[in-house]
Amino acid sequence: MPAAAQRATDDAVRAIMANPLVGEPKVGALKGVRVLKFKVKTLELLLAYQFEARRKIIEVLDVGPHANFYRELQQYLDAR
Repeated sequence: MPAAAQRATDDAVRAIMANPLVGEPKVGALKGVRVLKFKVKTLELLLAYQFEARRKIIEVLDVGPHANFYRELQQYLDAR
């Protein structure tokens, strides 16, 4: 991962740690998943995560560009 993308991803993770509800909640098959969008220069990236409030656990599921993001995320979750 290029340095700029790594820094932007680290910043997004810090934002989630500061406020786990910052990401957009998903519905349907992805219920329980939140997605935070952020940019690296002109490229928009998405970071999917789950937040378990009771145990105060944030699990990062995937980071990547929008193309096929949700389909691949669903495949990953189905395989778990």
